[in-house]
Amino acid sequence: MKAGLERLPDRISIGVLARAFPPSVLDEVIEAAGVRELRYRRLPARLMMVFTLACWLFMRSGYGLVLSKLADAQAMQGQGWGDWQAPGTGSITKAKAKLGAEPFKLLFARTTTPTGTAETPGVFHAGLRVVTVDGFTLDLPDTAENAEFFGRGGNGSGTRNPYPQLRALALAESGTRMLLAASYGPASTGEQTLAVDLLPALGPGMLVLADRNFASWKLWQATAGTGAQLLWRMSASFTLPVQQVLPDGTYLSQLTPPRTSDGAPIQVRVIEYSVTTTNDTGQQTSELFALATTLLDEQAYPAVGLAQLYHARWQAETGIADLKTTIRGGPEVVLRSHSPAMVAQEFWAMLCVYQAIRELISHTATPTGLDPGRISFKRALEAARDSVTRAALSPLQDWPTPSTTSPAS
Repeated sequence: MKAGLERLPDRISIGVLARAFPPSVLDEVIEAAGVRELRYRRLPARLMMVFTLACWLFMRSGYGLVLSKLADAQAMQGQGWGDWQAPGTGSITKAKAKLGAEPFKLLFARTTTPTGTAETPGVFHAGLRVVTVDGFTLDLPDTAENAEFFGRGGNGSGTRNPYPQLRALALAESGTRMLLAASYGPASTGEQTLAVDLLPALGPGMLVLADRNFASWKLWQATAGTGAQLLWRMSASFTLPVQQVLPDGTYLSQLTPPRTSDGAPIQVRVIEYSVTTTNDTGQQTSELFALATTLLDEQAYPAVGLAQLYHARWQAETGIADLKTTIRGGPEVVLRSHSPAMVAQEFWAMLCVYQAIRELISHTATPTGLDPGRISFKRALEAARDSVTRAALSPLQDWPTPSTTSPAS
């Protein structure tokens, strides 16, 4: 079809995020998922891909308004709306349901290749690519289907959540905070269970950081079996016998399987230290940390460096906080989807948009040697949102540089 004969839906774009997801890539995942329309409709599959992604840029806008934002931006550049009329919310909902979740899952999978280099701050430690696993929850609309499938979870004190919740797990590259894998399930799903789905993303040359929620003999064995190195905080429930004290004060120990039939004990190196914090009133509290690692050579991997590295994992956790809070417009914002099938679509679309914004940040930071962690995710999100509705800005042109802030912003 000639450019001059293109219909408005063919021109609708997701602004600067089209750099990560150009029309050709959207068409490829649509074909791979087998959801290409048989005849041209008012809401073709590619448009619904763009629309579903754009919904994460405008979480406080209804479907009709989101579609109008997308269409108006393109109509101003060409021949108006032509003979195309925006369908109502009911038609949009049906078209989204027909598209399903698979195209977005495939699209996300295309973004999960590690991107940080040796020059990118925070990506490597002692020649190992540092990755962090962390979990989060998302509130869902209170429908019977969502409540039955996901459950409601609780806050630890026995109070049930007022909304159904999904529990998710993400594996993020330190430094860039790009996601390498993700999984989700009902609120009752344990993080150790979800972590199994992340294992295919791990391999030799990686160093995996995890908090004490993940510590178990079985998961440690499975994770180490990928060839990756581990640095995990251990919970107080673990008995870590001192087998040999090393010159740097760390010691060799072992993780014992729950049953002897499960396998042999696993040798680990333990780094113990205390962290003292002072509150606003001057009161001090001390917390004991016990880190277990597969890095047994104390000379090649000094204890101080590993302890500092573990506490730097907040960088990746900050990225996951952007994923679960910033991108949806605040912790009080509930997802849109009323059924588990559409929750799946919304979840994978959210991860795609997060990845595209991180790619935008990295593209901005790399030429200048800037630390990607010092570029505000919120500002980059605002730039992406603005580019969707600003007709003068093409995805192929230069785009605004997001403002830099402190890592805590």
